[in-house]
Amino acid sequence: MVLERSLSETYNDCCTKVRELQRRISEKPEGGKWTPLTQRQCTDCTCVVIFILFWCGMLYIAAFAFTTGNVERLVYGYDSYGNICNRKNPAIPDVSFSGKDMTGKPYVFFMDVTNPSDSLELCVSKCPDGDLQDIDAVRNFSLRTGSLLCRYDFNPQSYDTSEQDITGPCPLTPVLHSKPVINRCVPSNVQDLLSGYLDDISSWLNAADIFNKVIADLYVARYEILGLCLIAFALSVIMVFLIRFLAAIIVWLILALAAGGSIVATVVLWWNYAKRKSALDKVPEEERLDSQRSNVQAFLIYSIIATVFTVILLLIILVMRKRISFTIELFHQAGKALKHMPLLLLQPFWTFIMLMLFMAYWCVVLVFMSTAGDPKRDPETGFVTYEEPEPVKYFWWYHLIGLFWTCEFILACQQFVIASCVTEYYFTRDKQYFRSPILKSVGRLISYHLGSMVLGAFIITLIKIPRAILAYIQAKLKDSTSKVAQWILTCLSCCLWCFEKCMKYLNENAYITIAIEGSNFCTSAQKAFLTLVSNALRVAAINCVGDFVLFLAKLAVVSLTAFAGLAIFGNKENALFYAIPILLVCVFAYFIADCFFVIYQMTIDTLLLCFCEDARVNDGSPGKEYFMDRDLMEFVRNSSEALDNLDKKKRKDRVVSDEVELDQAHDKDSIMDGAVGPAVEPPVDEDVKA
Repeated sequence: MVLERSLSETYNDCCTKVRELQRRISEKPEGGKWTPLTQRQCTDCTCVVIFILFWCGMLYIAAFAFTTGNVERLVYGYDSYGNICNRKNPAIPDVSFSGKDMTGKPYVFFMDVTNPSDSLELCVSKCPDGDLQDIDAVRNFSLRTGSLLCRYDFNPQSYDTSEQDITGPCPLTPVLHSKPVINRCVPSNVQDLLSGYLDDISSWLNAADIFNKVIADLYVARYEILGLCLIAFALSVIMVFLIRFLAAIIVWLILALAAGGSIVATVVLWWNYAKRKSALDKVPEEERLDSQRSNVQAFLIYSIIATVFTVILLLIILVMRKRISFTIELFHQAGKALKHMPLLLLQPFWTFIMLMLFMAYWCVVLVFMSTAGDPKRDPETGFVTYEEPEPVKYFWWYHLIGLFWTCEFILACQQFVIASCVTEYYFTRDKQYFRSPILKSVGRLISYHLGSMVLGAFIITLIKIPRAILAYIQAKLKDSTSKVAQWILTCLSCCLWCFEKCMKYLNENAYITIAIEGSNFCTSAQKAFLTLVSNALRVAAINCVGDFVLFLAKLAVVSLTAFAGLAIFGNKENALFYAIPILLVCVFAYFIADCFFVIYQMTIDTLLLCFCEDARVNDGSPGKEYFMDRDLMEFVRNSSEALDNLDKKKRKDRVVSDEVELDQAHDKDSIMDGAVGPAVEPPVDEDVKA
C-alpha cells in the first residue's frame, strides 16, 4: 500500500508538471507584444566549469603521453638493449650497449628468425638480401653492405671466431633472405621454412598486439588518410553549393549518386573480398597470419552490410519518389534564408578546421599513449622491454570520453550558431535591411549558452559510452560459442543506436529553442518535445523527406571517399591491416559531410520550429501579424494538407475494403441460409423506414 501510494503521488506530480509546462507553452503574450531573442541570461554555468576541469584531465593525459611515450619505438621497433632504431638514444642505467646512435638503421634483425620472441634483436641498416649459409657469408654481407648482423661490440673481421647462438653475439646460420614488414626483417619466402618454424613465426606475428598493429598502420598511412579527408571536404563543399543554386537538379542527382555510389561500393567491396579470399586460400593454413584473416573477414562483413543497406536504400527511394517535389520546395525555402546570409555557408569550414585539429591532437596523444612505458631490464637475459604503466589502462577510457564529448560539443556549437542566425532572420520583419548575424550569434553563444551546449553534448556522450563498452565486449566475445550472448549484445547495441539518434534530434531542436527564447537546456528540450508532438503532421510532412535526402548526400560523399580509399590502400603493400584505415576514413568523411549538410538540416528545422512558435503566438490580426512570409506559409499549409489528404485517402480505402469484406461475408451467409431453407425477410416498421 505504501509503495502504491508513493507511485501514485509520483505519477500525479509528474502529470502536474507536464500540464503546467503545457499551460506555459500555450500562453500567449498579452497585448500582442512578443520580442524573441531579447531576454538572455547565462544558462547551465555549472556545466562549463565541469567541462573545463575535464579538459584539465585531458591535458594531463597528453603531458603524460608525450613525456613517457615514443611513437618511433612503435614504428621502427627497438633492439634488445632498448635502443630505438633509426634515431639517437639516451643511455639506460645498468644496460650495456644502450644509448647508441641508430640513425640510418631502421630495421629490426633477429638472431634466430624461427624463434623471434626469445631471440636477440639488433638494429640494422639492411635486411639480408639473400640466403647466408655460413658465418663467412654473414661476414661478407656485413662488409659489403655495412649492415652488421652481430652484436654491436663485434666487428666483421672477428665474426669467424664468434659464438653463434639465439642470444648472440652472432646469428644462427643459415640466415634467410628477408624483407621489411613493419620495419622488422621477416623471411621473404616462408614456404621454404619447415612447418614448425612457420608456426613459431606466425605465432609471433599473430601474438603482437592487434591494437599496436592498427596504430602502426594508421601512422604509416597518415598522409593517405589526410588526403582522403581533403577529398571528402572538397566533395562536401561542391555538394552544398550545388544544392544552394541548383536544388531541383541536385536533389535528383543526390538520389542517383547515393544509389549508384552504394551499388558501386558494394560491388567493389565484394570484388576486394573475392580477391583477398582467393589469395588467402592459396596460402597453406599454417602459414596464414591473423592480419590476413582479419582483412578477409572485415571485407566480408563490410560487403554484407553494404548489400543490405543498398537494397533498403533502393526500396526507400522507390517509396518516397512522389514526395521529391516537396523536398525541392523545402530546399528552396532554406535557400531564401541563406541568400540573406551567404557567409553562413562558410561556417562548416571553421567547424571542419576545429574538428580536424582536435582529431589530430587526439590521434597523436593516442599514439604516444600506446607507446608509454619505462624500460625494464630482464635480470636473466639482460634484455630490455617496455612495460605499460598502470594508469594507462584507465587513461584509455578517459581519452575516449574526451573524444565523444568534445566532438559533440563542437558540433553543438555549430548547430546553435546556425539556428541563432536563422532565428534572427525569421523574426526580422523588414528583411530588406537584414545583415548577416554570424558574429552576433557567436558572441551570444560564448556569452550565454556554452553551458547548454556542454550539457547537450554530454547527454549524447552518456549514450555513446555504453555503446563503446558493448562494442569492446563484442570484440572480446567474437570467438564465443554462445550465440544467445552475441544476439543480446547486438540487440542492446541496436537499441542504444536508435536511442542516440532520437536524442540527437531532440538536442538539435532544444538548441533551436535556446536560440529563440534563451532558456536553459532542460526547459528548451521539454518545450521542443511538446512543440514537435503538437505539430507531428507538419514535422512528418516537411522534415522526413528533407532529412532523408540530406542523409543520402552524406552517403554519397562517404561512398565516393571509400571508393577512393579502396583504390589507394588496395595497392599499398606496407599497409598490413588496411581495412581499419579505410573504416576510419569513412567515419571522418561522414563527420566532415555532416558538418556541411547540417546547414540545410538546421535551417529547415529552425524555420519549422520558428513557424510553429509564430503560429502559436500570432494570428495575423492587427498587432499580431505573422513574422513568416507568404511563400513559407503556403508551403507549410500545402505540405500538411497533402499529408492529410494522403491519410484520408488511406482511411477511405480501408473503409471501402472493410465494406467489401462485409458484403462478401453477408453474401456468403445468405448463400448458406438459402442452402438450408428459404430466406424470410423480417418485417420492418414503417416509422423506421421513414
